Amino acid sequence: MAIKREEAFVLKRTPIRETSLIVTFFSRDAGKIKGLVKGARREKNPIVARFEPFTHLSVVYYEKLKSDTHLISETAVLNSNSFLRNRLDLFSYASYLTELVDALFGVHDPHPDVFELLAVAFHLFESAPAMQIARVFEVKVLEMAGLLPVLTHCVLCGETELEQAFFSSKQGGIICLKCDRGEPGTIRISNGTIQSLLFFLKSKIDQGVRLRLGQQTERELERVSERFLEFRLEYPLRSSRFLAELKPLLRK
Repeated sequence: MAIKREEAFVLKRTPIRETSLIVTFFSRDAGKIKGLVKGARREKNPIVARFEPFTHLSVVYYEKLKSDTHLISETAVLNSNSFLRNRLDLFSYASYLTELVDALFGVHDPHPDVFELLAVAFHLFESAPAMQIARVFEVKVLEMAGLLPVLTHCVLCGETELEQAFFSSKQGGIICLKCDRGEPGTIRISNGTIQSLLFFLKSKIDQGVRLRLGQQTERELERVSERFLEFRLEYPLRSSRFLAELKPLLRK
């Protein structure tokens, strides 16, 4: 077994047996990795706190060539990001980002750009609107995963002058009025929403979160992302459903 060292964020952890954990990380150089932490859940073992979601760690592990689950040997906390766990709204949105990354990428698929995107997004939660961080993150991480829908022209006929436009998850992007056949799940979207998506795509995430959005654009962006991700993943994200239930409380 080779010994590896990675810088990584904790995506999630799952209890196994009576005292151990399976931890899913997203690392800078190796992508998503899973590791067994033996004895982490023993009574009064302080090491368990290192594996809270969103924690930034240095991880040493023994790489098993015949298994996707490696043996964690040593860890050191680089940044606990505890503020993300101390507020329900931040915890919910940060959980959405980590669940999305976990769903989009397989193990040992290196994406340093995704690691950096997570790092910047977590930092921005201290100062920027959580909802908008999520919307910008979605666009950028879908591009990195090679799943970004077509946003610049009608995916069916190539028309670029779109006075009225619709978003079709099934077709994989925008369709024009002439091509719209009223298929289930198609969403009518404004030019402002399309331009916002393109701005998110072209800008750095810290610039994208500063774009001022109207209420209509916010609603359309949320509907587009929810429908498209559920169609592509073939299941709804648990954190997305929780955010939908939490939103009325956050408005109070």
